[in-house]
Amino acid sequence: MFIPLRRAFPALALAILAGGTGVARAQAMALSASRLLEMSGPDLDALYRQGRSVGLPAGRVRGTAILAPGTRRNEAMAAGTRLVWQGKVYNPAEAVAVNRFFGLPIVKARVYQAESWLDGSPSLILDYSQTSRIYARNRDEIREIAPGLYLGLMYARTSPQPTLKMYFVLEAQP
Repeated sequence: MFIPLRRAFPALALAILAGGTGVARAQAMALSASRLLEMSGPDLDALYRQGRSVGLPAGRVRGTAILAPGTRRNEAMAAGTRLVWQGKVYNPAEAVAVNRFFGLPIVKARVYQAESWLDGSPSLILDYSQTSRIYARNRDEIREIAPGLYLGLMYARTSPQPTLKMYFVLEAQP
């Protein structure tokens, strides 16, 4: 994605003054799903480590898949995936979240706080092992990285260690 220099310069100057690129650049610029689509895997990991484990807001949160972090095709892949997966619906009273595929609530997860498989710090966990035959081998972790913006990691339960399958972004509806 090309950003005209006159629009990018103030944010770039602030990032340089803040001490560099990557996560520092992301923090200097306003975080958004589109900004996260431009980041590399290591930058997303660093941003996730800085996030807070908080509950999702009740109701629908819009989802964006990050399938190829740090690549040019990532944005197109995210747009294509949005046709299939639109995000989640969270019900805090029942501690469940349901993924929306093709606009329908299809894959349910139990929601609780636990340690992240990435760094051992608290995260909001979406556990599909008891609620979905299709996704039983998967687990999502979510942290808030900016007000109303959440970064998620989807893991496959593989042996001997879990495997990171993809990143995703959730945006609370205003």
